[in-house]
Formats: sequence, C-alpha cells, structure tokens
Amino acid sequence: MSAAPMPVPPARRYVPALVEVSARRGVTVTVKRQPNLARWAVHTQDASGAPIVIAGPDGSQEQNPSNKELAAQIAAAVSSLGVEVGQVYCAEYETSNILKTKTDLPVTDLSPNPEAVAAAREGIEEVERRMVSGLVLACDASRGKGRNVNGCGWVLTYRTGADPVIGAYSKVADHGRIRAGELTAIRRGLQQAVNLHPVLRTGAGDLTVLSDSQNALDLIARYNAGEDCTAEDSEALKECGRIAGLTRGMKVNFQWVRGHAGHPLNELADRLAKLARRNHELGVDEVTHRSMVNAVREDAKTLLASPAV
Repeated sequence: MSAAPMPVPPARRYVPALVEVSARRGVTVTVKRQPNLARWAVHTQDASGAPIVIAGPDGSQEQNPSNKELAAQIAAAVSSLGVEVGQVYCAEYETSNILKTKTDLPVTDLSPNPEAVAAAREGIEEVERRMVSGLVLACDASRGKGRNVNGCGWVLTYRTGADPVIGAYSKVADHGRIRAGELTAIRRGLQQAVNLHPVLRTGAGDLTVLSDSQNALDLIARYNAGEDCTAEDSEALKECGRIAGLTRGMKVNFQWVRGHAGHPLNELADRLAKLARRNHELGVDEVTHRSMVNAVREDAKTLLASPAV
C-alpha cells in the first residue's frame, strides 16, 4: 500500500497583487490628451530611490502632437532620464499601444506602480499650471432684428501655442435680448475653459475674457460688487450668477474690445455667434453645423499661427 500524499510548501509564497504591483520599478509613463492639446510625464527613481519626473511638452515642442510626435517626445524624455530603463509601464492602454508601435522602448503590459503613476500625474499638473498662464477667452453674441434666437460664440487661446478651443451655441430667448446672449456666450466659454482646465479654480494661471458688449461687462461688475441689480432683466441676472459661480477662485479679468474693428479673436467669436444663430434659424442639421464649426476651427488655427497675431 502506497503512502498517503503529503502536502509540500508552495514553490512561491503567495503575495497580494497590490504588494506585487507596488514593488515594481522601472519607468512609468502617463498621458493626458484633449482634442486640442496633450500633456505627458515620465517617472523613475535614481540609484538612491529619489524620484525623477520629466513632464511636457515644453515650450519648444508641439503642443497638440500626432501619435508619432507624442511618442518621440516621450522617448526623448525617457532617454534623458540618465538611468537604466529596464521596463516601461504605461498608465493607459492607448499610451502603451502608441509607444509599442512608434518607439523601441521596452514597454510591458503589466500595470505600473500606483505611487509612480501619482507622481507622474503631479508632473502633468505642473505642466497644466504653466499652460493656463495667459489664457484669453473672446466671446460674442448675435441676434437678428425682430428675432428671438441668440447665437453665442467663443474662442479660447493659449500663450503656449496650443490649438485654440472654439464653441458655437444657440438659444431661444424671448425675454433676455442681446445682452443676455452676450452673457450666455461669456458663461459658456468660461464653462468650457474650466472643464478643460479645472486647475483654474484653484487660482492657478490667469484668464482674460474679451467682450465687445460694454453693457454685459458693466452688469457683471455691478453684480460682483453686490450692487442692487433687481431692476435688470431676470435672464441677464441668472447668467451673472452663473458667471460669478464659475469664476470663484479664478484669476479672471474682464476686458472690453471694440466690435467689428478687426480684432482677430473678436472677429472669430462674432463669426461663430452668427453661424450658430443662422443655423438655428434655418434648421441646419447637427452634422452640417458641426462641419461648419470645424471649418472655423481650422481657420482659427491658421490665423492664430500667423506671427502678426
């Protein structure tokens, strides 16, 4: 009769997954992309265990790179770390695919160390804080004579040279008239700026809002100063309240510009506002409307890339 089988110690001691992942060392890469720009960071440690973080793009690099350009920027950063690379861990699946196909980096499919990812993302936040310095948001509205549709347009530009962000919106307004439309344009533009760059709400950077409506800017100033504005129309006051909420904690400056005087950003915002209003009045379908807005976006990129602007 054979002896009963005896248990033996496991070949490898069980290690919780979190401990296993947290022990990983190498280079960690993370990327944050938006339609108009990209930010990235690489993280590793030196021989003493001190963190090394390089984040970009810097002022000399393309702010809205293609996948090939993005991979080249990251590969150059990894090369400049001055350490043995080992393995490259990516925080995002898409980033992993880009680096595998566009570079010779030793990219692994294993998950990166969470602490390394957090440190790399802090590097991206630092790039973000630099990026939101000197933002300019131009806003305008359009309303046809005897009509009740307000068209709103806005253009957000970057000192770093990132692609501009544009928007076009229309709204039926039976009571608010054109001033309410101007305020809606400002509010919608601010909303998009804050959605793209929440760090603005922490006081980072600064934003200048341009409008050719002195009436709208005067009402914002009076509302923010706590003056009695109860005699003003309700729709305009609602928009002032929304603007005050959006700009809480932000460094924002409202500035008047003369309309139809050749100011490039004001002209772009005016073009978008008219486009939104006319398309609404004519019943243009959403696909065609988006195509027309995209055409303005390409024109804006070309215009703002000109040294004269």
